[in-house]
Amino acid sequence: MKALMPLATLVCLLCALPLIAPLVRGDDWWLPAVLLMGAATAVSVLYRLLTGWIGLLVPVLQLVVVALFVVPLFAGHLAPLGVVPSGAAVEHVFTVFSQGLGVIDANRPPVTATAGVMLIIALAFAVFLVAADFLAVTARCPGMVGGLLLALAVVPLVVEDTGIGTWALVACAFGFLQLLAVDMWVRGREWGVAVPTPPLGVLQHGLTATLAAAAAVVLALALPAAVPGLRTDSFHALAQGTYVGRQNDVITTTHPLVSMRRDLLSNSDRTVLTYRTDAEDPGYLRRYVLDEFDGVNWTMSPVDATGDTRVQGELPLPTGWPSAPREDTVVTRVSLDSDVAGMDFLPLPYWARTVDVSGDWYVHPDSLMVFTTRQPPTGLNFTVETVEREVTAEDLARAPESPRSLPGDFRSVPSSIGPQVQVLTDAVTGNTDSPYLKAVALQEFFTSGEFTYSLRPPEVPADADPLVHFLTVDRTGYCQQFAGAMAVMARQAGIPARVAVGYTAGERTGEGRWTVTSGDAHAWPELYFEGAGWVRFEPTPAGAGGQGSATEPEYTGGGGFDPERPDPEPTPTSPDEEPTPRETEEPTPEPSDPASPEEDDEEFAAAPAGSDRESLDLSWLPAAAAVAGALLLPFLPAAVRVAVRRSRLGRPGAAWRELRDTCVDLDLGWDLAESPRGTAARLAALRDASEVPLAEEVRAALHRLALAEERDRYAPAASWSEEVGADLRTIVGGLPAVLPRGVRLRAVLLPRSLWDRPRRPAADPTPQNA
Repeated sequence: MKALMPLATLVCLLCALPLIAPLVRGDDWWLPAVLLMGAATAVSVLYRLLTGWIGLLVPVLQLVVVALFVVPLFAGHLAPLGVVPSGAAVEHVFTVFSQGLGVIDANRPPVTATAGVMLIIALAFAVFLVAADFLAVTARCPGMVGGLLLALAVVPLVVEDTGIGTWALVACAFGFLQLLAVDMWVRGREWGVAVPTPPLGVLQHGLTATLAAAAAVVLALALPAAVPGLRTDSFHALAQGTYVGRQNDVITTTHPLVSMRRDLLSNSDRTVLTYRTDAEDPGYLRRYVLDEFDGVNWTMSPVDATGDTRVQGELPLPTGWPSAPREDTVVTRVSLDSDVAGMDFLPLPYWARTVDVSGDWYVHPDSLMVFTTRQPPTGLNFTVETVEREVTAEDLARAPESPRSLPGDFRSVPSSIGPQVQVLTDAVTGNTDSPYLKAVALQEFFTSGEFTYSLRPPEVPADADPLVHFLTVDRTGYCQQFAGAMAVMARQAGIPARVAVGYTAGERTGEGRWTVTSGDAHAWPELYFEGAGWVRFEPTPAGAGGQGSATEPEYTGGGGFDPERPDPEPTPTSPDEEPTPRETEEPTPEPSDPASPEEDDEEFAAAPAGSDRESLDLSWLPAAAAVAGALLLPFLPAAVRVAVRRSRLGRPGAAWRELRDTCVDLDLGWDLAESPRGTAARLAALRDASEVPLAEEVRAALHRLALAEERDRYAPAASWSEEVGADLRTIVGGLPAVLPRGVRLRAVLLPRSLWDRPRRPAADPTPQNA
């Protein structure tokens, strides 16, 4: 009995493994987790079968065994004999773990199953198994394991908004239900004979369960429809929220690109907003402006929410505009979809002269972002009055090289950026001093066909710079990579640059009507030109092979463009600079299809050690399993016999069956026609080779057990008491003392009762006269 609950707990956690399958790319990521959980379960089973000590020691022993198993799994090539945890092996395990954290942090799911990722998953599930074993077996509260399963289910809901797969949810539910069922069966066996339930009662219970399940399903389907705020991506939105702090009316925001990426990768291209406008060709809708780059991520500076920045009347003029344009205004009426979470930063066309919106809203003067500090409502409607200032290529071409009216530099880049990026920027922009020609050259560099648009680009190696890898190696990505890379290169070329995040114009659905969906989420660079202000550029490939609704502004390819400017990709001439992979004589292989796991695995296998599966050498596993099996096989009958004996301790009516099997194992014989008192008398008369009889306490225990068996045979139901259990232990421990050592050893290693067992006493003919 004691072995069943640990095994049921293992099955429960194994059924929970599919919950995180969508987050990992690979075929064998689950194997280390299964091995570690199996080792922890083996500790629990053996401890409970072979000892009667308190179960609080089990989690400690399990964690020790898990730690010991990690070394041969992930650092066997550095460990003596492949298993001894030496200093070098332990240090390598920590290195692999750190690399796994880096892969998870630097890449969106599904991440490639590197050795580090597999180690993190295996350790996480091993810890969950230890906790579940303690709750279900030691504490006898298997229902609390559901909390652990819920925590595992939250992981894909937080990381991805696609939810949990149906079959993964069914498997997890099955594992939990079988754990509860095994627990109830074990408790029933411990309590005694089950009280039979009449057929009408079974029908009543089944009907009640059916009605409860139906009510739960109806509520789960109807409540989100009635309350739009209850969406399937609520966990994800909560975890990836914009705000990370709010103090003294200053809102700090971070990673707005996360919500954009979630929209682009969403399986359903749901409607985000609709709008009606007088403009014939409306522009993009800006939400965020990211002006800080730390070498890896673009983020936005803190924005101030005070009375001076409250939206009242006309908004401030954009930076670099001497006065408001005299062109006619355009009115746009925006309606946010009720199924979309409230937007704390409004999507607005540029430049918005006025915004008519209910609630408390504030404007950031430098970027003209409009935001609120309160929880924004869903289904918000607002009206925007904009002035579309016509910018021409000639205007940008006449802009001076040094901006004079721009507060701040917007041209600095971290020193951590590799020198290859500066070399490539100089090669693309050539020797021209015109900021406009440099900007156009950079845009054409990305849209000339050398880059590939994909929402699932190849994984970046753990030891590689993401920006350098994108520009010089795989050249595959989506708007986030294109916009961020062009903004960095523009800054290196001396042009102030930042990244804007929002939506493209969307799709026209009627006269003056437009619809914007989650697939229109977009990021683009904004470059500053004196006299024109911040101007949009579009490095992301458009059309069927790119961002479908992206458009290149007319001013990026019109007048002012010098056709004689240097080639976008000349070979650098400096002998001290290393050429990029695209500048070498050997052609760079074509980028692999990001959707092809097989090609990803091939690239993965060719990567250097320490960042891939070379750290996870499982070639020793079959041999180790064979050796372990060969060593443990002789002890398998003994383990089974111990499990059977322990399962009978405490069960009514099982004490006499255990005495019977003990006699069969010890070759003491068992006669079904013999009465319990006759059997007890025969066994009590045993003597060893020196004619030493059984101990007095053993003979007394035999007599008491025989009387208890006779009472149970004629009673309505079998009984059990602590005295019976103590007598059985005394007999089992004392009978072998009068037998030769060889008989005792064979009885332990090859117990005959496993295959040569008489029929159960309940079915045996018993003599009428005791």
